Amino acid sequence: MLGLGLLVLSCGAPSGAARLLPAPSTAQVPAVATSASALAPAGLPEALPPGCSDESGPAPVALPARVTLGDFWALLAAQIDRLDTTALASSFDAFAARHHADADTTQLRRDFTRLWAVFEATRDGGWWRLRWNVTDQEPSSVQIWKAWMRSPPAPSFSTASAVAECDEITALFSVAARHLGVRGVGLFYPTWNHVIAGWAPAGVDQRERGGVVLIPTTQIFQGCAATFDQTSFKPPRHVYEFPRIDVKDGVELPTPLAAFLLEQVRAYGEASPALLALIRAKRADLLVSSLGDCDDYRRQLERTVAQNTSCADRRALRHLARVELGRSDLGEADALAFLAEP
Repeated sequence: MLGLGLLVLSCGAPSGAARLLPAPSTAQVPAVATSASALAPAGLPEALPPGCSDESGPAPVALPARVTLGDFWALLAAQIDRLDTTALASSFDAFAARHHADADTTQLRRDFTRLWAVFEATRDGGWWRLRWNVTDQEPSSVQIWKAWMRSPPAPSFSTASAVAECDEITALFSVAARHLGVRGVGLFYPTWNHVIAGWAPAGVDQRERGGVVLIPTTQIFQGCAATFDQTSFKPPRHVYEFPRIDVKDGVELPTPLAAFLLEQVRAYGEASPALLALIRAKRADLLVSSLGDCDDYRRQLERTVAQNTSCADRRALRHLARVELGRSDLGEADALAFLAEP
């Protein structure tokens, strides 16, 4: 294992050369159509079922007048714990079966749920709108926090909140995990020039192959569908836990920054994995990030979501339309169709 801070990697850069991507442009963002009759996928009803109102979602946590980073971590844990994670039940059961773990273990289920939420938030193109690119920074979340504190994210679906390399994104994920009480999360180097996260959960036999759970924080060297515990990389037998602190808990955060990060978790955290994958793939495509051509993958996901749209999915689509796209007139069906457009 490479020592923290001793090597700066260019994630995914062939032969060590910097592989810089062009900055996303508003010209790359397609106009959002508004004809529900033309775009509504089959299976998405127009009428809002009882219990699907915005008020039926998880309650937001209350921010103090002054928010430190330590406060933020506690609020994040509280917000995640308020989520109804029914949509993750089958994913957790499959995870437990793959790793020969007891699915009735409360601690393992809680750790899985918290890690999944942080994974969706921090991953390239995720809820917190990080964009992967080569930065030649050390494996630390410091530069991400600096970028966020300089300019808290604007409410725009296709505008990156910060640009970071694979080791920086993975460091942020690992630090968040530690603050949320999930142990055994650290950086794993599947190749000399790439970093993802590894998790050695309690209750999983580390002597077996697969004892370390691999979590791809970017899509470098992976296909469109690679996700939590589903990669083409060979798991190691051990992962070194990342330090708990790289930015001190006493650092004060701008209130709009803390509010944005927590609201994205609240708004999207109960949606189905299929819808979250679709939203993330569309956002990463518009950000010109680490995903390749995933148009067919997004159309597949659209059909899956349309055939079984939960109330949480509908709330997430409304948040996407009203807050991230700034289109209060956009219906849920149109928002879903937008996510599948090439």
